Amino acid sequence: MRKRPIGQKVEENASGEEETATQVCKSACLSVWDSFLLLDSQYSAQMAVCATKESTLAGMRPLMKLLEISCHGVPWILGALVLFFCSHKPSDIEVAFNMLIALLFDLVIVGALKIIFQRSRPSHNVMDMFMAPSVDKFSFPSGHATRSAMMGLFLCIHIISNRLLIGVTCVWALSVSISRILLGRHHIFDVVCGFCIGLLSYYMFLKAWVSQETILTYLDSYFGHVHL
Repeated sequence: MRKRPIGQKVEENASGEEETATQVCKSACLSVWDSFLLLDSQYSAQMAVCATKESTLAGMRPLMKLLEISCHGVPWILGALVLFFCSHKPSDIEVAFNMLIALLFDLVIVGALKIIFQRSRPSHNVMDMFMAPSVDKFSFPSGHATRSAMMGLFLCIHIISNRLLIGVTCVWALSVSISRILLGRHHIFDVVCGFCIGLLSYYMFLKAWVSQETILTYLDSYFGHVHL
């Protein structure tokens, strides 16, 4: 019978121990993550005080729905298109065009993340959202939170100059995000991450900002006859 070399046996034992240690580490990380998600679900359920007509603060549900509609993607995209077609100054056209691109950029990021993570919405959520696409059955991240953060920052930097209106815009963005939890649409973690992703997406988008000169160059026929 052929004997196995001693060195080879030591190497195999060491390799087995490393694999076992890796598996234990992965198992521990998954356990911690599952515990975190469970706590997130429990606290989210406690905060969903406007989720149904029988909830503790059901009377505030219409206000939460209004905030939901105020940050829906369709009205914002239509608004950006109207602003674009009704603008006459090159600077206004630049802002309107980039707002439209930023909104589309946000939709792509949120849609991709929802497909990747596929976290289910809270069990207490009543799925009665206005014009919700199929990907909206997933909860992470909150699209309203990303959009409110990105558009709030966009408005405050590029459109609004009045300090009072800037304050109102910031309150609106935060209120929309919080309403997602109170309305039972998302877990707390989905909203917090969504808001952070929205802020990060805005600064990522700035690197791809389309300049006024580029817009006028590629759309010269339109601007020359209608806008200018």
